[in-house]
Amino acid sequence: MDAFPKPFIQRVRYDDQFAVSLETAYGERAEDERADWITHQLNYPTVYVVRSRREFEHGFRYKVYVGETNDIKKRTRQHLYQDPKTREDWREFLGASDVEMYVIGHPYFNKSLTLDVENRFLHYLESCKSVERRNNRRTNEQRDYFTLEHLDRLFDEVWQELHRVEPDLFESKEAITSSAIFKASPFQKLNEEQLNAQNQIFEAVNNALEGGVGDDPLDHKLILVSGEAGSGKTVLISSIFNGIMMGVEDEDERFRALAAGLDLDGTGIDGYLVSGHKNDGGQLAVYKEIIKKAGIPDSRKRGDRERVYSPTQFINRFSPDDPADVVLIDEAHLLLTQKALGYFHDQPQIEAILDRAKVVVAVYDPKQTLETPQHWETPVEDYFADRMAQPPIRLTNQMRLNADTQTIDWIRAFVDDGVILPVHTDSKGYDLRIFDNPRSLDEAIREKDSAVENNLSRLIATYDWPYSAAKKNEADADGWWYVNVDHETGNLRRPWNLQLREERRERRIAYRKAWSETPSTIGEIGSTYTIQGFDLNYAGVILGPSVKYRDGRVVFDPSESAHKKAVQNRVLADGSRESFGETLLQNELNVLMTRGTKGLFIYAVDEQLREALLEAQERKKNSWFGLK
Repeated sequence: MDAFPKPFIQRVRYDDQFAVSLETAYGERAEDERADWITHQLNYPTVYVVRSRREFEHGFRYKVYVGETNDIKKRTRQHLYQDPKTREDWREFLGASDVEMYVIGHPYFNKSLTLDVENRFLHYLESCKSVERRNNRRTNEQRDYFTLEHLDRLFDEVWQELHRVEPDLFESKEAITSSAIFKASPFQKLNEEQLNAQNQIFEAVNNALEGGVGDDPLDHKLILVSGEAGSGKTVLISSIFNGIMMGVEDEDERFRALAAGLDLDGTGIDGYLVSGHKNDGGQLAVYKEIIKKAGIPDSRKRGDRERVYSPTQFINRFSPDDPADVVLIDEAHLLLTQKALGYFHDQPQIEAILDRAKVVVAVYDPKQTLETPQHWETPVEDYFADRMAQPPIRLTNQMRLNADTQTIDWIRAFVDDGVILPVHTDSKGYDLRIFDNPRSLDEAIREKDSAVENNLSRLIATYDWPYSAAKKNEADADGWWYVNVDHETGNLRRPWNLQLREERRERRIAYRKAWSETPSTIGEIGSTYTIQGFDLNYAGVILGPSVKYRDGRVVFDPSESAHKKAVQNRVLADGSRESFGETLLQNELNVLMTRGTKGLFIYAVDEQLREALLEAQERKKNSWFGLK
């Protein structure tokens, strides 16, 4: 019989009567229970959550503080009587009318485990839409310790109980873990490769700034981090930015030293984050929400300028004559183009940002460039060779797909080599499935999305059907652009992303939501631009006519693509013209095929490709019966 101990969770007042509230709560319990509660809440380490709330038209909004302590009474007295003298967030708690505290104990709690539970609470609460501010800014994830094996189950049981008690604050685990904020949070636990990269970057940033950066922009230093889709680039950037901006208050000496070294004049650290995504509702909004919830202040050095920018916004607002200290760029492969909307200088955007920052940390994936102007004749690391702070860092681990090696090899062989391997039964349960008609694909994705644990499942497609964000489709009464897939059993016709009126209203109410997080978008089909940088639970990929199967290989046909910026010719430095269409369409395929964390569903418009894929799936079916 499973004898896993239950947590001890007590909800009490947060005021000068909190100790009385605790004692009263213990006294209400049966005599044989009272000693256990007192032991595990007063004598053991505990984790606690202080929350205030205000009621609005659409529900409650919360401010929270998460902490851990060996003495809950002593620590609470400190928060009540000492911290308000020096910290505004604790003064706000004292002035709020509806403030309570949850005290959480457990027989397995020790220092390392409570620190990990604290970190996970911060990760989850930051991702709750009802939380407008988290006041603890530390990341204290632990390495290995003897009770680590109990962390997942212990936390899940605690969270489930808190969700039952106060669901407006402690939202469902499924809703939280599917959110874009959760996946980009600095509280994500870094793997060994990411930790090593983080340490290298902190050291390189420190060395570059301590060495002194002259007035010449050519003195400014670049740190490049490359990695394929799903290698954890976004989480690494988020963690580094949080470490730089919040390191002064962190227990980690690396963070404190780094922050102290950057804040040279005592006016705050002059650090910024730039997202390369073109889609406004994408990662840019997610980063802004994370920073808002963390309480990271705007830059006092620059008239309270915000911390997160699009590339063009940053370039237009900053000058090489007065550069920022540190800028982190996510999806930097999207900034390699020279000319962009609102920016008309004759240099790549990434170079323009480097001219306006003493140190730039840029993460990129050359396999995710999607447009001809983004394709460089010279490798990026060679172009910036004289400005590199250190050799490029490369991330190699696959973190997005919950799949075994064989499945990942299947996807990589399909995308990189044009080879269709037999489909196999994934040992981790990853669902790779081929469909013989588009309606069945649509039905399967809708069925997955209707389940609570999978409510981030969407259709996405190659850019093989016309779309324009700048003008309406005159051939349609609503002005919409459609993906229209013909099939002998009936066609599938769905609007391209970011068009449904319901979606627009939802996004205005909750502006931080990505396209895939908006419920109504189950009725749309996403493009590479909309889904790039984001995860889905199940990705339903429609391979349009630009992806074909000829002579035993997957090939790309630029003439079938509606993506003009991918298939147009490029004028090279020597004056010649060259097309990179096949390579860029292959990159587009790479983005689409690496979105689904739990499953990948595929329908191919090209008949030969569809037959080859179905044959590969049939081999899997036959293998169940011992057939070859």
